[in-house]
Amino acid sequence: MVDDTSNSEKAARGSLWRVAAIVLLIATLAGELALSARQQSQTFDEACHIFAGYRSWKNFDFGINPEHPPLVKLVAAIPLQSMTLKIPSVPQDYFKFVEYTGGREFLYANDADALLFRARMAAASFTILLALAVFLVARSMCGDGPALLAVVLLVFDPNILAHGALVTTDMGVTFGLFLAAGSFYLYQKNPSRLRLLAAGLATGVCLGTKHSGILIFPMLLLLAITEMLPVRDPSAKKIAPEFWKQAIRQAFSLAVITGISIVVLWSFYGFRYSARAQGLAVIPSLAEFARRMGPAGSALVLQIARWHLLPESYLYGVVDVFSPAAIPTFLFGKVYPAGQWFYFPAIYFMKSTVAFLVLCCLVPLTKALREIKYRRELLFLLIPPAVYFGAAVFSGINYGVRHLLPIYPFFMVLCAFCAWNLARRQRAAAVFVAIVFLFHIVSSVRAFPNYISYANELWGGPQNAHRILADSNVDWGQGLKAMKRYIDQRQIKDCWFAYFGSVVADSAYYGIPCKPLPASFANAVQLRMPAIPQSVDGPVFLSASEIAGTYWGADWENPYLSFRNAPPAAVIADSILVFDGKIDLSAAAALTHEQTSARLLQSRQFDQALAEADAAVAIAPGTPGAHAARGNVLAAMNRKTEALAEFDQAQKLAEAIMAPR
Repeated sequence: MVDDTSNSEKAARGSLWRVAAIVLLIATLAGELALSARQQSQTFDEACHIFAGYRSWKNFDFGINPEHPPLVKLVAAIPLQSMTLKIPSVPQDYFKFVEYTGGREFLYANDADALLFRARMAAASFTILLALAVFLVARSMCGDGPALLAVVLLVFDPNILAHGALVTTDMGVTFGLFLAAGSFYLYQKNPSRLRLLAAGLATGVCLGTKHSGILIFPMLLLLAITEMLPVRDPSAKKIAPEFWKQAIRQAFSLAVITGISIVVLWSFYGFRYSARAQGLAVIPSLAEFARRMGPAGSALVLQIARWHLLPESYLYGVVDVFSPAAIPTFLFGKVYPAGQWFYFPAIYFMKSTVAFLVLCCLVPLTKALREIKYRRELLFLLIPPAVYFGAAVFSGINYGVRHLLPIYPFFMVLCAFCAWNLARRQRAAAVFVAIVFLFHIVSSVRAFPNYISYANELWGGPQNAHRILADSNVDWGQGLKAMKRYIDQRQIKDCWFAYFGSVVADSAYYGIPCKPLPASFANAVQLRMPAIPQSVDGPVFLSASEIAGTYWGADWENPYLSFRNAPPAAVIADSILVFDGKIDLSAAAALTHEQTSARLLQSRQFDQALAEADAAVAIAPGTPGAHAARGNVLAAMNRKTEALAEFDQAQKLAEAIMAPR
């Protein structure tokens, strides 16, 4: 009797400590997300996502930002419903233009800080729920100890923290994929109708977060096949009846999950096919937009549209995601013209903490994983990330580690299991594991609050990330608040700024007094750029992504190429570089004249266009774009010989810039 009471008390104490530990970890995660979110300015996609979510609630309009399913945007916009806001009009125009311009106007016509923080904290709920899902699934797989260790890895992972409170879809799909795969695991472990329903609902949530969530279906198919394999007797000449029973059960479960998930997906669109209500239409039409997929892809999408199998807005996103495109990539300090297969393997080793990489190395050495009783758990932790990683590698879309986030929760559970088993062997191993986890935590804390630009110590740390990475790996427009503090501390009144997010964010809102320099996205959408001097007295502030040049295209098009290897006077928030002294901006100055020349040429004002092109060549004779601009005008004026000479000169200059050094 005494022993029973003692065991009961021990169990109660163990349960209490488990609850206290998970509550403390969740509270820590929420605190990290809230504190870092307050110190970050808007990242590139957030305003359009917030605006899209608000329009979905207020106007039942899913034609704003149809590139992504609505769930994350709907959740992020919930806290905004009680606010009195100024709402911009929505013109009938190309939907990508509408979503970004409307998002910018919506955010900055109101209290942007308050609006953004509310939306971010709502979006952070997906990260909080992910931590709970990791704990529950890991606990079911391998017990309390490994489950708590897995949550520790997640709570202090810089990449999770970087994107965990942003109004973007990356953490949403990370949560959705893990939840769906974990629910399917729980169903396979102990089949029941309720668990099958839960797996279907979780898969629907996954589909509603991001279009890459569709990868859950090959994951579930492969996992279902592995469930059938033990039933097959290799020595038997015939397939055992149990095999067919299992095959039928797995096929039925997949069919039910698919059916439920599609219904759940439709529910996020209000069970309405049309993307827009009130007689509005998305521009361009789906038939026109689908042409970018090629004849076969276009025909398939349009047939699905005719049968109304999926919402129209969702189909726009399918076209946008699966259309072939050559997207430049910046890696190891070099611009590649298209996506590279080695990008994501490299990013994984750069952006993961050294401690997490060490734990990954322990996985093949763990004897417990070779035990048959953990076969199902091992497959469920390896197959989903393998499918997702393979899709990422061959997608050609190299925007950043955020597109690799869904593999992390699976690996965290696996690494935690291995670390727990190693620590239980002997005291020295336990000390080693404790040191590794401590190093993981310290590496994360040191990166606060600039998690987006995190790179591990093997690559020089976050302060060196801008030399080897770009885009959402380093500079996604998040550094304006830190830049404002830098300017105020030094009482800077006269400065220049090339800002990566200038098209979608208003730097003046943050009180930044700098005059604008040409920026890549502004150039891409042909916004008018005022002429600038050939040289200025600093400081000049340059976003790391502008220097990297990913969105300028090839190096010869980048007006800030000369700054790539120049030592900055300071680096703000590990993402904005500061240059002092006499600064040569001739390439950027020439670009403003090139753009003006192109605009005048379109209106057939040949003489004025030629004068602007001449000015560009005079300012920066070594710039290929200036000679190309002059050649375009001369060709339009039918001065073919001179035009060919200019084009030839532009090509020679471009080849010289692109030549290996």
